Amino acid sequence: MKLPNLFAAVVLTGAMVSSGAAVAAESNIWSTSFDSGLFETTGPFPYNILTVVLGGASVQPAGALPGFGSQYLWNGTNGTTSFQADGLGAHTDLRLKFDLVFQDSWDSTNGSVSPDILFVDFAGQSYQWTVNNASGTTFDVGPGTVISRGTNLVGSSWTDTVVSYEFLFPHVASTFAFNIRFGGAGFQGGTDESWGIDNFALSAITNSVPVPEPATWALLIAGFGLVGAAARRRRDATA
Repeated sequence: MKLPNLFAAVVLTGAMVSSGAAVAAESNIWSTSFDSGLFETTGPFPYNILTVVLGGASVQPAGALPGFGSQYLWNGTNGTTSFQADGLGAHTDLRLKFDLVFQDSWDSTNGSVSPDILFVDFAGQSYQWTVNNASGTTFDVGPGTVISRGTNLVGSSWTDTVVSYEFLFPHVASTFAFNIRFGGAGFQGGTDESWGIDNFALSAITNSVPVPEPATWALLIAGFGLVGAAARRRRDATA
């Protein structure tokens, strides 16, 4: 093989580096179980400020809620609770995790006093979820995983529904807001219908340059070795 062709082989092998899987670095922005406050663990991912707008919510004992800590953030009003992060560093994606309890006598969208709807908004997406703890037939918790349903867990004689959520989505903006509120004409509030959140976690993901597979590294090293050997033979032939 002529030397120029060997260089071409190395260049081609080097181009194969891009076929490797990209490495994703994930770093915590903000996570809390509310057991010791709203801002239990922050960073190390860079941010300027983290804010909670309670909107009528308060930290309460979690009772027997499965997977919850000793406390959770509870809201028995129709006010909007918001978790906001500003001044985020460069990133490509966000991962959001949280657990929700649909508490007390939710009447779904077609129950005795309805509709009872939980509105959730973040990253340009809007969701409307409902359960039928007391009456109605609609049970829609979106992409959540049901942890407990039809059991009296905390707060009143009504049954509760606990659901776990995880979202991974593209995001590059320096700001993020997660908003949640109770709504619908059937809202009665207090211990009639309410909701709570626990195990809130927001993390940033940064996709770095692709890394070559082991076989690609081997080809790349072998290619440079061939170039070196050919160069030595050429020097020897002209000496």
